[in-house]
Amino acid sequence: MYVRVSFDTKPDLLLHLMTKEWQLELPKLLISVHGGLQNFELQPKLKQVFGKGLIKAAMTTGAWIFTGGVNTGVIRHVGDALKDHASKSRGKICTIGIAPWGIVENQEDLIGRDVVRPYQTMSNPMSKLTVLNSMHSHFILADNGTTGKYGAEVKLRRQLEKHISLQKINTRCLPFFSLDSRLFYSFWGSCQLDQIGIGQGVPVVALIVEGGPNVISIVLEYLRDTPPVPVVVCDGSGRASDILAFGHKYSEEGGLINESLRDQLLVTIQKTFTYTRTQAQHLFIILMECMKKKELITVFRMGSEGHQDIDLAILTALLKDLSRKQTTIKKILCFFHLKMTETEKASYGINCKGANASAPDQLSLALAWNRVDIARSQIFIYGQQWPVGSLEQAMLDALVLDRVDFVKLLIENGVSMHRFLTISRLEELYNTVGPS
Repeated sequence: MYVRVSFDTKPDLLLHLMTKEWQLELPKLLISVHGGLQNFELQPKLKQVFGKGLIKAAMTTGAWIFTGGVNTGVIRHVGDALKDHASKSRGKICTIGIAPWGIVENQEDLIGRDVVRPYQTMSNPMSKLTVLNSMHSHFILADNGTTGKYGAEVKLRRQLEKHISLQKINTRCLPFFSLDSRLFYSFWGSCQLDQIGIGQGVPVVALIVEGGPNVISIVLEYLRDTPPVPVVVCDGSGRASDILAFGHKYSEEGGLINESLRDQLLVTIQKTFTYTRTQAQHLFIILMECMKKKELITVFRMGSEGHQDIDLAILTALLKDLSRKQTTIKKILCFFHLKMTETEKASYGINCKGANASAPDQLSLALAWNRVDIARSQIFIYGQQWPVGSLEQAMLDALVLDRVDFVKLLIENGVSMHRFLTISRLEELYNTVGPS
Protein backbone atom coordinates (compact mmCIF):
# COMPACT_ATOMS: atom_id res chain seq x y z
CA MET A 1 0.00 0.00 0.00
CA TYR A 2 1.13 3.55 -0.60
CA VAL A 3 0.03 7.13 -0.26
CA ARG A 4 1.31 10.36 -1.80
CA VAL A 5 1.09 13.25 0.63
CA SER A 6 2.21 16.83 0.98
CA PHE A 7 5.54 17.23 2.77
CA ASP A 8 3.83 19.21 5.55
CA THR A 9 1.04 16.70 6.25
CA LYS A 10 0.24 16.52 9.96
CA PRO A 11 1.50 13.34 11.65
CA ASP A 12 -1.82 12.64 13.36
CA LEU A 13 -3.50 12.44 9.95
CA LEU A 14 -0.85 10.03 8.71
CA LEU A 15 -1.17 7.80 11.74
CA HIS A 16 -4.96 7.82 11.37
CA LEU A 17 -4.52 6.65 7.76
CA MET A 18 -2.12 3.91 8.84
CA THR A 19 -4.25 2.55 11.66
CA LYS A 20 -7.74 3.07 10.20
CA GLU A 21 -7.37 2.81 6.42
CA TRP A 22 -4.37 0.47 6.27
CA GLN A 23 -5.59 -1.26 9.45
CA LEU A 24 -2.15 -1.50 11.02
CA GLU A 25 -1.88 -2.19 14.72
CA LEU A 26 0.16 0.32 16.69
CA PRO A 27 3.71 -0.97 17.03
CA LYS A 28 5.28 -2.03 20.32
CA LEU A 29 8.58 -0.64 19.02
CA LEU A 30 9.66 1.63 16.16
CA ILE A 31 13.06 0.92 14.55
CA SER A 32 14.15 3.80 12.31
CA VAL A 33 16.94 2.73 9.94
CA HIS A 34 19.33 5.35 8.56
CA GLY A 35 22.47 5.05 6.47
CA GLY A 36 24.02 5.45 3.06
CA LEU A 37 21.80 6.12 0.06
CA GLN A 38 24.49 5.10 -2.42
CA ASN A 39 24.96 1.38 -2.93
CA PHE A 40 27.65 -0.19 -0.75
CA GLU A 41 28.76 -3.69 0.16
CA LEU A 42 28.58 -5.20 3.63
CA GLN A 43 30.90 -7.99 4.69
CA PRO A 44 28.91 -11.20 4.09
CA LYS A 45 28.93 -12.20 7.76
CA LEU A 46 27.97 -8.70 8.91
CA LYS A 47 25.18 -8.57 6.32
CA GLN A 48 23.85 -11.89 7.61
CA VAL A 49 24.02 -10.85 11.27
CA PHE A 50 22.46 -7.45 10.52
CA GLY A 51 19.57 -8.92 8.57
CA LYS A 52 18.88 -11.74 11.00
CA GLY A 53 19.01 -9.44 14.03
CA LEU A 54 16.78 -6.77 12.50
CA ILE A 55 14.15 -9.32 11.52
CA LYS A 56 14.31 -11.00 14.94
CA ALA A 57 13.88 -7.67 16.71
CA ALA A 58 10.88 -6.78 14.56
CA MET A 59 9.17 -10.18 14.65
CA THR A 60 9.37 -10.73 18.40
CA THR A 61 8.17 -7.27 19.38
CA GLY A 62 5.51 -6.37 16.83
CA ALA A 63 7.74 -3.52 15.64
CA TRP A 64 7.46 -1.21 12.69
CA ILE A 65 10.59 -0.58 10.64
CA PHE A 66 10.99 2.84 9.02
CA THR A 67 13.39 3.29 6.07
CA GLY A 68 13.89 5.66 3.17
CA GLY A 69 11.91 3.29 0.94
CA VAL A 70 14.06 3.34 -2.21
CA ASN A 71 16.05 0.43 -3.59
CA THR A 72 19.53 1.74 -2.86
CA GLY A 73 22.11 1.76 -0.08
CA VAL A 74 21.16 0.56 3.38
CA ILE A 75 17.52 0.26 2.32
CA ARG A 76 18.48 -2.39 -0.21
CA HIS A 77 20.18 -4.37 2.56
CA VAL A 78 17.00 -4.11 4.65
CA GLY A 79 15.05 -5.32 1.62
CA ASP A 80 17.40 -8.29 1.21
CA ALA A 81 16.77 -9.25 4.85
CA LEU A 82 13.01 -8.99 4.32
CA LYS A 83 13.26 -11.08 1.16
CA ASP A 84 15.20 -13.79 2.97
CA HIS A 85 12.63 -13.75 5.78
CA ALA A 86 9.70 -13.96 3.36
CA SER A 87 11.19 -17.07 1.75
CA LYS A 88 11.34 -18.87 5.11
CA SER A 89 8.34 -17.61 7.07
CA ARG A 90 4.76 -16.50 6.65
CA GLY A 91 5.08 -13.90 9.36
CA LYS A 92 4.75 -10.40 7.95
CA ILE A 93 6.84 -7.47 9.09
CA CYS A 94 5.47 -3.96 8.82
CA THR A 95 8.21 -2.11 6.95
CA ILE A 96 7.29 1.42 5.92
CA GLY A 97 9.33 3.32 3.36
CA ILE A 98 9.13 7.11 3.65
CA ALA A 99 10.55 8.63 0.47
CA PRO A 100 10.36 11.93 -1.44
CA TRP A 101 7.95 11.68 -4.35
CA GLY A 102 10.35 13.68 -6.49
CA ILE A 103 13.05 11.00 -6.60
CA VAL A 104 10.76 8.05 -7.39
CA GLU A 105 11.24 6.55 -10.82
CA ASN A 106 8.18 5.40 -12.79
CA GLN A 107 5.97 7.88 -10.93
CA GLU A 108 3.30 7.58 -13.59
CA ASP A 109 2.65 4.01 -12.46
CA LEU A 110 1.59 5.33 -9.05
CA ILE A 111 -0.82 8.07 -10.03
CA GLY A 112 -4.44 7.32 -9.14
CA ARG A 113 -6.94 7.38 -6.31
CA ASP A 114 -8.18 4.24 -4.52
CA VAL A 115 -6.81 2.00 -7.25
CA VAL A 116 -4.44 -0.96 -7.49
CA ARG A 117 -1.48 -0.04 -9.68
CA PRO A 118 1.27 -2.30 -11.05
CA TYR A 119 4.69 -0.77 -10.39
CA GLN A 120 7.81 -1.38 -12.46
CA THR A 121 10.75 -1.96 -10.11
CA MET A 122 13.39 -2.20 -12.85
CA SER A 123 15.60 0.87 -12.58
CA ASN A 124 17.03 2.85 -15.48
CA PRO A 125 20.82 3.08 -15.02
CA MET A 126 20.86 6.39 -16.89
CA SER A 127 18.21 8.00 -14.68
CA LYS A 128 18.90 10.20 -11.65
CA LEU A 129 15.70 8.87 -10.08
CA THR A 130 15.37 5.56 -8.23
CA VAL A 131 12.77 2.84 -7.84
CA LEU A 132 11.06 1.82 -4.61
CA ASN A 133 12.14 -1.33 -2.79
CA SER A 134 9.46 -3.94 -3.43
CA MET A 135 9.96 -5.79 -0.13
CA HIS A 136 8.42 -2.98 1.92
CA SER A 137 4.82 -3.42 3.01
CA HIS A 138 3.83 0.27 2.83
CA PHE A 139 5.09 3.57 1.42
CA ILE A 140 4.54 7.21 2.33
CA LEU A 141 5.67 9.46 -0.54
CA ALA A 142 6.24 13.08 0.49
CA ASP A 143 5.79 15.69 -2.24
CA ASN A 144 7.16 19.24 -2.00
CA GLY A 145 7.13 19.98 -5.72
CA THR A 146 10.81 19.25 -6.37
CA THR A 147 12.23 16.62 -8.72
CA GLY A 148 15.39 14.60 -8.23
CA LYS A 149 16.06 15.89 -4.72
CA TYR A 150 15.95 14.33 -1.28
CA GLY A 151 14.70 16.27 1.71
CA ALA A 152 10.92 16.44 1.34
CA GLU A 153 10.57 13.41 3.60
CA VAL A 154 12.97 14.35 6.41
CA LYS A 155 10.76 16.53 8.60
CA LEU A 156 7.63 14.49 7.88
CA ARG A 157 9.37 11.26 8.91
CA ARG A 158 10.76 12.67 12.14
CA GLN A 159 7.43 14.24 13.12
CA LEU A 160 5.65 10.95 12.46
CA GLU A 161 8.18 9.06 14.60
CA LYS A 162 7.69 11.57 17.39
CA HIS A 163 3.90 11.31 17.17
CA ILE A 164 4.03 7.51 17.27
CA SER A 165 6.27 7.62 20.35
CA LEU A 166 3.53 9.53 22.18
CA GLN A 167 0.84 6.93 21.49
CA LYS A 168 -0.37 4.98 24.49
CA ILE A 169 0.03 1.22 24.55
CA ASN A 170 -2.62 -0.70 26.47
CA THR A 171 -0.81 -2.95 28.90
CA ARG A 172 -1.36 -5.26 31.81
CA CYS A 173 1.10 -4.21 34.49
CA LEU A 174 2.97 -6.94 36.28
CA PRO A 175 4.12 -5.83 39.75
CA PHE A 176 7.68 -5.15 38.64
CA PHE A 177 6.78 -3.03 35.63
CA SER A 178 5.55 0.27 37.02
CA LEU A 179 8.01 2.29 34.92
CA ASP A 180 7.66 5.13 32.44
CA SER A 181 7.06 5.28 28.71
CA ARG A 182 10.60 4.59 27.51
CA LEU A 183 11.13 1.34 29.36
CA PHE A 184 12.27 -1.48 27.10
CA TYR A 185 11.13 -4.05 24.62
CA SER A 186 11.79 -7.76 24.64
CA PHE A 187 12.98 -10.00 21.89
CA TRP A 188 13.24 -13.17 23.97
CA GLY A 189 10.77 -15.81 22.87
CA SER A 190 7.31 -14.89 21.67
CA CYS A 191 6.27 -12.55 24.45
CA GLN A 192 3.21 -10.41 23.87
CA LEU A 193 4.14 -6.91 24.89
CA ASP A 194 0.58 -5.64 24.80
CA GLN A 195 -0.11 -7.92 27.75
CA ILE A 196 2.69 -6.72 30.03
CA GLY A 197 3.52 -3.36 31.51
CA ILE A 198 6.19 -1.76 29.37
CA GLY A 199 5.09 1.80 29.99
CA GLN A 200 2.70 3.96 28.04
CA GLY A 201 4.41 5.10 24.86
CA VAL A 202 5.94 3.39 21.82
CA PRO A 203 9.75 3.13 22.23
CA VAL A 204 11.80 4.45 19.29
CA VAL A 205 15.38 3.51 18.43
CA ALA A 206 17.53 4.70 15.52
CA LEU A 207 19.70 2.12 13.74
CA ILE A 208 22.70 3.49 11.81
CA VAL A 209 24.40 1.52 9.02
CA GLU A 210 27.18 3.15 6.96
CA GLY A 211 26.07 6.60 5.79
CA GLY A 212 27.31 9.97 4.65
CA PRO A 213 28.07 13.08 6.71
CA ASN A 214 24.37 13.95 6.98
CA VAL A 215 23.84 10.75 8.99
CA ILE A 216 26.05 12.12 11.78
CA SER A 217 23.82 15.21 11.85
CA ILE A 218 20.75 12.96 12.00
CA VAL A 219 22.24 11.15 15.00
CA LEU A 220 22.76 14.47 16.78
CA GLU A 221 19.12 15.43 16.14
CA TYR A 222 17.95 12.18 17.72
CA LEU A 223 20.19 12.64 20.75
CA ARG A 224 19.04 16.23 21.27
CA ASP A 225 15.36 15.42 20.95
CA THR A 226 13.04 15.63 23.96
CA PRO A 227 13.04 12.95 25.14
CA PRO A 228 16.22 11.81 23.37
CA VAL A 229 16.09 8.80 21.07
CA PRO A 230 18.68 6.05 21.68
CA VAL A 231 20.94 5.21 18.74
CA VAL A 232 22.53 1.92 17.68
CA VAL A 233 25.60 2.22 15.43
CA CYS A 234 26.71 -0.75 13.32
CA ASP A 235 30.51 -0.67 13.47
CA GLY A 236 32.30 -2.12 10.46
CA SER A 237 29.59 -1.10 7.99
CA GLY A 238 31.66 1.87 6.77
CA ARG A 239 31.86 5.66 6.58
CA ALA A 240 29.66 7.52 9.10
CA SER A 241 29.01 4.43 11.23
CA ASP A 242 32.70 3.67 11.61
CA ILE A 243 33.51 7.30 12.44
CA LEU A 244 30.76 7.38 15.06
CA ALA A 245 32.03 4.10 16.51
CA PHE A 246 35.60 5.45 16.65
CA GLY A 247 34.48 8.63 18.36
CA HIS A 248 32.40 6.62 20.83
CA LYS A 249 35.32 4.34 21.69
CA TYR A 250 37.97 7.00 22.23
CA SER A 251 36.10 10.09 23.42
CA GLU A 252 35.92 10.89 27.11
CA GLU A 253 32.98 12.13 29.13
CA GLY A 254 31.77 15.49 27.83
CA GLY A 255 32.79 14.76 24.24
CA LEU A 256 36.52 15.33 24.75
CA ILE A 257 39.27 13.55 22.81
CA ASN A 258 43.06 13.87 23.03
CA GLU A 259 45.00 15.84 20.41
CA SER A 260 46.64 12.92 18.61
CA LEU A 261 43.35 11.08 18.19
CA ARG A 262 41.67 14.33 17.19
CA ASP A 263 44.12 14.79 14.32
CA GLN A 264 43.72 11.15 13.31
CA LEU A 265 39.94 11.52 13.28
CA LEU A 266 40.08 14.71 11.22
CA VAL A 267 42.27 13.00 8.60
CA THR A 268 39.84 10.05 8.52
CA ILE A 269 36.88 12.38 7.99
CA GLN A 270 38.72 14.16 5.16
CA LYS A 271 39.56 10.90 3.39
CA THR A 272 36.19 9.26 3.97
CA PHE A 273 34.06 12.12 2.63
CA THR A 274 36.64 13.83 0.37
CA TYR A 275 36.40 16.90 2.58
CA THR A 276 38.58 19.95 2.97
CA ARG A 277 40.19 20.55 6.34
CA THR A 278 37.57 23.19 7.14
CA GLN A 279 34.69 20.88 6.23
CA ALA A 280 36.22 18.09 8.30
CA GLN A 281 36.56 20.38 11.32
CA HIS A 282 32.89 21.35 11.05
CA LEU A 283 31.78 17.70 10.95
CA PHE A 284 34.17 16.90 13.80
CA ILE A 285 32.37 19.47 15.97
CA ILE A 286 29.03 17.79 15.19
CA LEU A 287 30.56 14.40 16.01
CA MET A 288 31.85 15.61 19.37
CA GLU A 289 28.43 17.07 20.16
CA CYS A 290 27.08 13.55 19.66
CA MET A 291 29.72 12.20 22.02
CA LYS A 292 28.52 14.53 24.78
CA LYS A 293 25.54 12.17 24.90
CA LYS A 294 27.48 8.98 24.23
CA GLU A 295 25.58 7.15 26.97
CA LEU A 296 22.64 7.12 24.53
CA ILE A 297 24.75 5.51 21.79
CA THR A 298 25.23 1.75 21.64
CA VAL A 299 27.87 0.45 19.24
CA PHE A 300 27.29 -2.98 17.75
CA ARG A 301 30.61 -4.70 17.08
CA MET A 302 30.48 -8.15 15.61
CA GLY A 303 32.96 -10.36 17.47
CA SER A 304 35.53 -12.50 15.74
CA GLU A 305 33.16 -15.44 16.08
CA GLY A 306 30.15 -13.33 15.07
CA HIS A 307 28.02 -14.59 17.94
CA GLN A 308 26.55 -11.30 19.16
CA ASP A 309 23.12 -10.35 17.83
CA ILE A 310 22.15 -6.88 16.72
CA ASP A 311 18.74 -7.29 18.35
CA LEU A 312 20.55 -7.51 21.68
CA ALA A 313 22.29 -4.24 20.81
CA ILE A 314 18.93 -2.61 20.06
CA LEU A 315 17.51 -3.81 23.37
CA THR A 316 20.60 -2.63 25.23
CA ALA A 317 20.24 0.82 23.67
CA LEU A 318 16.73 1.15 25.09
CA LEU A 319 17.85 -0.11 28.48
CA LYS A 320 20.70 2.40 28.60
CA ASP A 321 18.30 5.17 27.67
CA LEU A 322 16.10 4.35 30.61
CA SER A 323 18.97 3.85 33.05
CA ARG A 324 19.42 7.59 33.35
CA LYS A 325 15.93 7.80 34.81
CA GLN A 326 15.23 4.46 36.42
CA THR A 327 17.56 2.88 38.94
CA THR A 328 15.59 -0.34 38.64
CA ILE A 329 17.03 -0.86 35.16
CA LYS A 330 19.90 -2.71 36.83
CA LYS A 331 17.48 -5.47 37.66
CA ILE A 332 16.71 -5.92 33.98
CA LEU A 333 20.39 -5.87 33.03
CA CYS A 334 21.06 -8.40 35.77
CA PHE A 335 18.41 -10.67 34.29
CA PHE A 336 20.02 -10.52 30.83
CA HIS A 337 23.39 -10.96 32.50
CA LEU A 338 22.41 -14.59 33.04
CA LYS A 339 22.14 -15.20 29.29
CA MET A 340 25.23 -13.33 28.01
CA THR A 341 28.74 -14.53 27.37
CA GLU A 342 31.56 -12.65 29.07
CA THR A 343 32.46 -11.14 25.66
CA GLU A 344 28.94 -9.78 25.22
CA LYS A 345 28.89 -8.33 28.73
CA ALA A 346 32.11 -6.46 28.01
CA SER A 347 31.00 -5.44 24.51
CA TYR A 348 27.80 -3.80 25.72
CA GLY A 349 29.27 -2.42 28.94
CA ILE A 350 26.83 -4.33 31.14
CA ASN A 351 27.91 -4.74 34.74
CA CYS A 352 25.51 -6.45 37.10
CA LYS A 353 27.47 -5.69 40.25
CA GLY A 354 25.13 -4.43 42.91
CA ALA A 355 22.04 -5.26 40.87
CA ASN A 356 20.72 -8.19 42.82
CA ALA A 357 17.21 -8.53 41.53
CA SER A 358 15.05 -10.51 43.93
CA ALA A 359 13.66 -13.88 42.91
CA PRO A 360 10.10 -12.50 42.46
CA ASP A 361 11.44 -9.71 40.24
CA GLN A 362 13.40 -12.20 38.16
CA LEU A 363 10.34 -14.41 37.89
CA SER A 364 8.26 -11.44 36.72
CA LEU A 365 10.80 -10.82 33.98
CA ALA A 366 10.90 -14.47 32.95
CA LEU A 367 7.09 -14.42 32.76
CA ALA A 368 7.09 -11.24 30.70
CA TRP A 369 9.45 -12.75 28.14
CA ASN A 370 7.86 -16.21 28.31
CA ARG A 371 11.21 -17.83 29.14
CA VAL A 372 10.29 -20.80 31.30
CA ASP A 373 13.74 -22.27 30.61
CA ILE A 374 15.41 -19.41 32.48
CA ALA A 375 12.89 -19.64 35.31
CA ARG A 376 13.55 -23.35 35.68
CA SER A 377 17.35 -23.23 35.51
CA GLN A 378 18.21 -19.86 37.06
CA ILE A 379 15.37 -18.84 39.39
CA PHE A 380 13.81 -21.98 40.84
CA ILE A 381 17.08 -23.17 42.33
CA TYR A 382 17.67 -25.27 45.44
CA GLY A 383 17.41 -23.25 48.63
CA GLN A 384 15.69 -20.23 47.04
CA GLN A 385 13.62 -18.26 49.55
CA TRP A 386 10.28 -16.86 48.34
CA PRO A 387 8.39 -14.05 50.11
CA VAL A 388 4.88 -14.93 51.26
CA GLY A 389 2.41 -14.61 48.39
CA SER A 390 4.99 -14.08 45.63
CA LEU A 391 4.39 -17.41 43.89
CA GLU A 392 0.63 -16.92 44.08
CA GLN A 393 1.03 -13.53 42.34
CA ALA A 394 3.18 -15.21 39.69
CA MET A 395 0.48 -17.84 39.19
CA LEU A 396 -2.14 -15.14 38.70
CA ASP A 397 0.02 -13.41 36.09
CA ALA A 398 0.79 -16.71 34.36
CA LEU A 399 -2.92 -17.52 34.05
CA VAL A 400 -3.80 -14.06 32.74
CA LEU A 401 -0.94 -14.18 30.22
CA ASP A 402 -1.83 -17.75 29.23
CA ARG A 403 1.64 -19.05 30.11
CA VAL A 404 0.81 -22.77 30.38
CA ASP A 405 4.41 -23.87 30.97
CA PHE A 406 4.73 -21.41 33.84
CA VAL A 407 1.53 -22.69 35.44
CA LYS A 408 2.98 -26.21 35.37
CA LEU A 409 6.31 -24.98 36.75
CA LEU A 410 4.66 -23.13 39.62
CA ILE A 411 2.58 -26.18 40.55
CA GLU A 412 5.77 -28.27 40.49
CA ASN A 413 7.30 -25.80 42.91
CA GLY A 414 4.59 -25.90 45.51
CA VAL A 415 1.70 -23.66 44.45
CA SER A 416 -1.53 -25.33 45.50
CA MET A 417 -4.38 -24.59 43.11
CA HIS A 418 -6.82 -25.56 45.87
CA ARG A 419 -5.53 -22.76 48.11
CA PHE A 420 -4.83 -20.37 45.25
CA LEU A 421 -8.31 -20.31 43.67
CA THR A 422 -10.12 -18.19 46.22
CA ILE A 423 -13.39 -16.46 45.39
CA SER A 424 -11.66 -13.09 44.99
CA ARG A 425 -9.01 -14.52 42.66
CA LEU A 426 -11.64 -16.27 40.54
CA GLU A 427 -13.48 -12.97 40.21
CA GLU A 428 -10.26 -11.22 39.18
CA LEU A 429 -9.48 -13.88 36.59
CA TYR A 430 -12.97 -13.74 35.09
CA ASN A 431 -12.84 -9.95 34.96
CA THR A 432 -9.42 -9.80 33.33
CA VAL A 433 -9.15 -9.86 29.56
CA GLY A 434 -6.25 -12.12 28.70
CA PRO A 435 -4.46 -12.68 25.38
CA SER A 436 -6.96 -15.37 24.32
